[in-house]
Amino acid sequence: MTKRRQYDDKFRASVVVMLEAAGYPDRKGALTAVAAKVGAPAMTISRWFNARNNPAPNDVVTEKRLELKDMLRAEIDGALAAMPGQRIEATYRDLGTVAAILIDKLQLIEGKATERVELSGLSDDERAERAARLLNAARARRDGRAADGEFIH
Repeated sequence: MTKRRQYDDKFRASVVVMLEAAGYPDRKGALTAVAAKVGAPAMTISRWFNARNNPAPNDVVTEKRLELKDMLRAEIDGALAAMPGQRIEATYRDLGTVAAILIDKLQLIEGKATERVELSGLSDDERAERAARLLNAARARRDGRAADGEFIH
């Protein structure tokens, strides 16, 4: 009989923040990728994320989130600072792509938008319907369920 692995608060908090940075639950494949990287079952880490089973303490998650924000900002600064001197080895586009990815991750960790959706050309009723759908989807994510009412695993 195999012994169950024990995960400490810092590990669980780190995984929750990694899931946020990967765009979970909105980005397809984020859960599987993080689970493979950390070597923990996807179902287990999904439960941590949704605070359904042995969640990491909020203060530890906040601490890990701040650590990751600091690391991402340092990497962004480093990538931007290296652009002028690295044009020979890496293209400006390559370094710009790295900076853009890091900025996207930072936005996710901070709970900010990573894309802009234009609503021009829509009627007031269409805008209201779209806003209601987005609000319902956000509430569902907050409550750990899919927009259709099913719980997210």
